[in-house]
Amino acid sequence: MNARGKSEKASPRLWIALDVPDEEAAEYWMRTFPQHRHYKIGMELFYQIGPQRMRAWIEEKELDIFLDLKLHDIPRTVAHAIARLDKLGVRLTTIHLAGGVEMCEAAKEASSTMDIVGVSVLTSLSEEDLARIGINDPLPEHIRRLVALAQQAELQGVVVSGQELQEVTAIWPGARFVVPGIRRQQEPSQDQKRVITASQAMLWGATDLVIGRTLLHARNPRGVYQEFQRLLPEGEILS
Repeated sequence: MNARGKSEKASPRLWIALDVPDEEAAEYWMRTFPQHRHYKIGMELFYQIGPQRMRAWIEEKELDIFLDLKLHDIPRTVAHAIARLDKLGVRLTTIHLAGGVEMCEAAKEASSTMDIVGVSVLTSLSEEDLARIGINDPLPEHIRRLVALAQQAELQGVVVSGQELQEVTAIWPGARFVVPGIRRQQEPSQDQKRVITASQAMLWGATDLVIGRTLLHARNPRGVYQEFQRLLPEGEILS
């Protein structure tokens, strides 16, 4: 089966992460990048604006929304949540692969139009962090196991650090590889311990780049946006 399922397009996408506290701040960034259509909404903003405001953005502004809620619960609960998000018009969402294969399969079955990608290991975590919660396998081995679970459940792809891309693209050709922790070369990693530049991520097989603080905290956000735009195939950043 094609891992993309509903999403056949293989060209890289750039998602601007609206990691902001409220509707006013989110719409400020939408005005700043008026031609951009791909936005990631996380828990902070979603819990503030609610599903109906998000749906209005999808319908009125014709935005593609990546809703990053990292769902993790019993299979029935996650399936019901996925069905509701699917009806809102969300294009892409995340679930935690640690929820197990039955949860992942239930989520996949509940979606008719929305792509689902599995979260492997948060980019804020290192091997030492995992050891503290009882996961003693080397990080690459742990991620391989989770990626295999996502394949078995026939999800559309996974969320991984750019540092794992070379290995997971070989394991699962054709999947979506969503890469957070994108930084410019000169920037600090801050609280994300496994970061990568956009050009390196694309070289290693990323299909979806998530750009947040690097862009929103920049002194010249439009200039940084143009830097990223030049890295992608012509037109793809706005498609």
